[in-house]
Amino acid sequence: QEVSWEAENTQLYLMVVTRCIKVCNFENSAICKIQDVDIISLQSVRPQNQKQQDEEPWIRELKKLVGNESFYFSVALSGNEAFDITLCAQRRARGATTDNRFFWNRMLHLHPKRFGIDTDKWLVKVICGSIEFCTLYMNNHTPKVLIISRLSCERAGTRFNVRGVNDAGHVANFVETEQLIHIDSLDNMVLSYIQIRGTVPLFWEQPGLNVGSHKVKMSREPEVSVQAFRKHVRFIREKYGRFVVLNLLGTGVTGKRQGEAALSHLFQLQHLNCQWSKSETHIVFDFHQECRGGSAEALNKKLKPQINQHIDEFGFFFCRNGKIEKVQSGVMRTNCLDCLDRTNRVQSFLAIDILQRKLELMGVANNGVIVQRFTSKLEEMWKDNGNKISQNYAGTGALQGSKLIDGARSAGRMIQNNLLDNSKQEAIDIFLHGNLLNNYLATLSRTLLPPSYLYAPLNVLKQTCERSSEYCDSIPFRVAVGTYNVNGGKHFRSLAYKHLSLDDWLLDSQKNEGKNPKGTYKLKVITRDIRLRNVCARFYSLIIVIKWKDG
Repeated sequence: QEVSWEAENTQLYLMVVTRCIKVCNFENSAICKIQDVDIISLQSVRPQNQKQQDEEPWIRELKKLVGNESFYFSVALSGNEAFDITLCAQRRARGATTDNRFFWNRMLHLHPKRFGIDTDKWLVKVICGSIEFCTLYMNNHTPKVLIISRLSCERAGTRFNVRGVNDAGHVANFVETEQLIHIDSLDNMVLSYIQIRGTVPLFWEQPGLNVGSHKVKMSREPEVSVQAFRKHVRFIREKYGRFVVLNLLGTGVTGKRQGEAALSHLFQLQHLNCQWSKSETHIVFDFHQECRGGSAEALNKKLKPQINQHIDEFGFFFCRNGKIEKVQSGVMRTNCLDCLDRTNRVQSFLAIDILQRKLELMGVANNGVIVQRFTSKLEEMWKDNGNKISQNYAGTGALQGSKLIDGARSAGRMIQNNLLDNSKQEAIDIFLHGNLLNNYLATLSRTLLPPSYLYAPLNVLKQTCERSSEYCDSIPFRVAVGTYNVNGGKHFRSLAYKHLSLDDWLLDSQKNEGKNPKGTYKLKVITRDIRLRNVCARFYSLIIVIKWKDG
């Protein structure tokens, strides 16, 4: 089939950082935050007197996205290789290569490399997220403290455009946050602790105009989520080892958070039925119920006893003079609904708790002044880190408990999410994939090819899709489309019809082709999904897709 897409119209662009600010110097590299970029076509020349408003809308949106001070890169200060900002300390020490999950401008590197161009000196690796830095004073040493949050680009998007999991097992708002302490004057000591967050790995969404409380809706049936859920669990185990799910969703079955409770229940069921349920713990902690106001005292009393054993087992990474002495063998996976405000608070609490163990290795755990200095500074850094993660996903800073500030930010989120996020989502898709992924070619490519192939040039995708018959097998199947009249539910509680099922209509429909289904059926076999008790209409349609082995 001819693909209705003009691949010849593809244009190549170079994104140039025109303004940035240095965050810190670290490991012979400068870590910088992008403040402004220019996008230059490599196939056409823009007149020097062209005004900014004459630019294409997508270029303006892309410049706005990358220039919002959420993107970072590193450059070498000497002839050495630049600090790889996509890798945590433990992976760097083990010699890992660039982590493509956090390599946001990877696509922009591909075209020059296809032609053998050495780009190491002038093309940089960019992450999206947050980097907080400070230098503290500890006796005669000056530890460098960083909090690096790396937002995954595998399911990137805005709050109400991208939710839950995709078929590849990647979840929205997946962030790896590293708390890193480096003391080069004290045996070149490096201490690192990793936490992760990500939305509930099921197929769910919050459709419609979102104002105030947002209704949660499952976009696919729970049974369909099984494979995606397993892929997500397998991915975490491969990257981080063991893990503990810290589920902060509400559990109340009434009120405005009943959608959260239903989502949390399905999450728990998926985990319970997973093959790794015995080795990977799932902790349910209704944050709003158990910890009103998010006080540290409540977290200490109610949450800490449940997680202490796991934190001790997983440990943290410790390296001295280039020699690895301790590794982190597991990770805490924290989630609430958006993985923002509640998650920020709990991750900050966990980070301060693990800090005490780090200070013991540094030999200053008994020095109250130094402990207080580290604690107060890290609490401030974690607050700023949470604000930036929230800004990326929801468009405003995190909610902190102040009624005035939280009210303003909630109103800002409503405006941002309902009016401005679509253009931001388009900019993200263009940045990551080179196009909006909403045309026929993109849809066909996602159907036929693995996700990584979407980065191929459009002319390659076009030819690959047109020649799909050379590498795809056709399997015949039958589709049955049926309409069932529930008659306003009149017979739902009738004893006369309670033993009737839909088996002969559903399973033998190919034999009854052209015939009307006999009798009035009680939809017992599928009421899990339809919930007839709440059906008020007199008519309900079912579309059933059935595949028979005999074709």
